[in-house]
Order: sequence, then C-alpha cells, then structure tokens
Amino acid sequence: MATRCEEADELITALADDELAGSERASMEEHLRDCSRCQLAYAQEVALKREARMAGAELRAPAGLREKILRDPRIFRPGPAPSPETVWSASRFFRPALAFVLLIVLVLPLFYLIRPAEKPLSLTALDTHEKIVSGELPIIKAGSAEEIKERLVRSVAGDLAPMGYDLSMVNLRPVGGTVQEFNGRKVLVTLYEGKGPSLICYTFLGAEKDAPPEANLFYDADKNITFYTYSRGAIHAVLHREGKLICVLVSKLAMTDLLALARAKAQPTPS
Repeated sequence: MATRCEEADELITALADDELAGSERASMEEHLRDCSRCQLAYAQEVALKREARMAGAELRAPAGLREKILRDPRIFRPGPAPSPETVWSASRFFRPALAFVLLIVLVLPLFYLIRPAEKPLSLTALDTHEKIVSGELPIIKAGSAEEIKERLVRSVAGDLAPMGYDLSMVNLRPVGGTVQEFNGRKVLVTLYEGKGPSLICYTFLGAEKDAPPEANLFYDADKNITFYTYSRGAIHAVLHREGKLICVLVSKLAMTDLLALARAKAQPTPS
C-alpha cells in the first residue's frame, strides 16, 4: 500500500540521509512521484542538510600561521633562561599559555571573518560561460564528440571523463572543449553549438554541496536525482550529480527547456 503523507513525514528525513532501503524506500519513492506536498518537503529537507554541511565545513588556517604567531617577538618576548628556583614557577608557565589562548580566541576568528569566502564551482561556471562562447577563453576544436572526450580525458590523466551527452534532439552538437582549474579542482568543459543558443557542459568531481545555497530544487523520483536550478540574468544553469561526478549545464535556453534537457539525459541513480 502506498505510503500516506502522515507516514511520509516521519520518513522524509531518513530518505534525505539515505537511510532507507528495500520496500520502505520503494514505498517512499512511489509516494513522492504522486505527492507534490511531500516532494516539496523532501526538497526542503535536502536543502537544509546541504546548507548545514556547508556551514559546518572545517575551517583551516594557512600552513605555518601558528608557527609564525609563536615566533612573533611582539607576542612572546625572549628572555633569560629560567633559574632552577623558577623553572616550576606558575607565573612563568601560565603567561605564554594564556597569551596563546587569548590569541586563538581573539585573532583567529578575526582572520576567518576577513578571509574572502570561496566561490562554489557551480557559480564559476556562470562566470566563464560568456567568455567561452565569445572566444575570450580558447577551447580545443575537434571534429567529433569522441575526439573531444579523448582529448579532455587525456588532459586530466584519466582522472575523470566529461558527460558525453548527445544533444542532437535539440540541434546541438559538441564543437570543442577545454580544461579549467578553479581552487585546485579540474573542470572539464564541453561546448555545444547549433541553430539556437549554445550550451556548455561542466563536469567535475564533487558533491551536491557544490550547488549554490540559493538554488531551487527539483526532485525527479523516477531517476532518484535532485536537480538544482539557478540563474544570473539571462544565463541559466542546472546542476545534478551522477555518482562522484557533478554535471552543470549552462545556457541561455529557457530554464524550463534546460531543466527538461538535463532530466532527459541524466542517468538514473540506483536506489
């Protein structure tokens, strides 16, 4: 029997945490296909957990910062070697320790507050779209989709492969590609062109937390995939995950058309 909304409310969190299996998971997915109310509740739960993970991400100071602080004579003044009578003096022992604790409490939070936040890769895709389409960022031209894929894979030593979508259904074909690097992460870029607006497919290793926090969510129960949609002006983007790979489609196509295209080409995620 299909899961009712009252029962679904208790299982949505477990589904978002990937803790359901077997008949329980199948029943929930069947219910989500037909219930827009629970689809929205599930999407909100996924978004909340993603934002919580991003907010709780570990902050790391640059290498050597602690050593640099400890060596700073303005904080820890060098002095004569302590005599045997004072080597166990509490005042000498606690003074540098107290100074270090105060430094951690007062200085490091300020460092993290003034450090610029790292831009998600998904937003960087919007930044580079126009540059690639206009030719400002050069791409490797190739005669076939297989040739483009082969060159891109070779460029990253086989660590990952681009999403080789066949977009001939919307009169788009791959004309070239390139490899970009953002914050130390490799991104494979494939440019599709045709009669209408061009489209760029960005592929990189990542997780759904790479989606912008403000993205809208759409859960496709048939494929067990959550799609994230976001825009900047006339440029639209759809992000989804397939295994360890993130795919971002960016184009000036209408958002409804771009989302439909992403849903049509995405491979179902096993339950």
